[in-house]
Amino acid sequence: MKQLILASALTLLASACTTVVEEEQAQRKEQQYRDTIIVSAEPGFTVFKQQTVCGHPLLEEALRNPQRSDVHAYDAFHEAFAQKFEDLGIHYLSQADDSCDYWMAFALPTSQKLSDEQLMTLFGVSPGLADDGNQDFQRATLMMSLYTAQSNYKMWQVSLQAFAQVETDEMGRRQIAIKPEGVDYAVNRVFAYLSVKDAL
Repeated sequence: MKQLILASALTLLASACTTVVEEEQAQRKEQQYRDTIIVSAEPGFTVFKQQTVCGHPLLEEALRNPQRSDVHAYDAFHEAFAQKFEDLGIHYLSQADDSCDYWMAFALPTSQKLSDEQLMTLFGVSPGLADDGNQDFQRATLMMSLYTAQSNYKMWQVSLQAFAQVETDEMGRRQIAIKPEGVDYAVNRVFAYLSVKDAL
């Protein structure tokens, strides 16, 4: 009888442990799909179709720096941003010239590259998404700003922070795993906060 009770107790304990582990994994999975976003803009700021957005001639090289951004992901998002602008009827030029109405700057650091304090120092904002991921997911931050061309006045900024799946490249370096659905999600999430209207 004692052996039966002990066996039942061990079975119950094992079941309880399994349930706790499964709940933790479920919570973790939900957390990996959380994000937080901060948007700041000048009152009434709108980009009109047929206007031209260009890569920022003063900041792009610095923000693409491997110490600040995941360069592999940076290039993929740069291409996605250019396509999104064109889809919205806004011209995009990677090299700035006199036709630019706005300059775009963005960075894509992971938590391995920049801490919340460093984000605040460099960009003046940190979304502050809780937790720091695990071996498969790292907290990544997408910072994007639009400046008036020539006068270089910041008109609009969005900061999206989420968990990005990471992978190891052939050199053993950790980098964001670029997946089309992830890029589409982030780009659409960011542009949902940009006011775009037909040309006057």
